[in-house]
Amino acid sequence: MQFSTLLLTVFAATAAYACTSCPHPGTFTGNIVGYPDATGNYCGVTLTSSQVGASISSSFLDPPDESPCGEPITVTLTSDGKTTQAIVVNFDTSFTGGEIGLTQNGLAALAPDSDPNHGTGAGSWTFN
Repeated sequence: MQFSTLLLTVFAATAAYACTSCPHPGTFTGNIVGYPDATGNYCGVTLTSSQVGASISSSFLDPPDESPCGEPITVTLTSDGKTTQAIVVNFDTSFTGGEIGLTQNGLAALAPDSDPNHGTGAGSWTFN
C-alpha cells in the first residue's frame, strides 16, 4: 500500500510539467497574440508552411546557454481549450511572463472557427 501511494505521488509530481528536462520547465500563462510572419526570426529556424512559429519573452534567453530556439511547444487557448504545436523562432522584449505570439496559422488552429482573428486571448503553453 505504501509503495502504491509513493508511486502515485511521484507520478503526480512529474505529471505537473510537460517537460521536466527542459531548461525552462513548467506551464506558462499569458495572452496569446498575433506574431506577424514577417517579424524577424532571431533563431534562424526554417519553418514549413504547415508549422507554427512562436515568439516568446526574451527573458527565456537567460541564461543564454539555455536558449529555447527551435524548441517545440504546445499552446492552449483557454476560452475553447484548443491546442496547437508551435516552434520557438523569435523573442520579444515587450512580452512579459507567459505572453506568446503565434503566426497566423497558429492562431487559426486555436480559433473555434479557424479564423485567426478569433485565436487570441488568455492561454497557456509549455515546452514539449
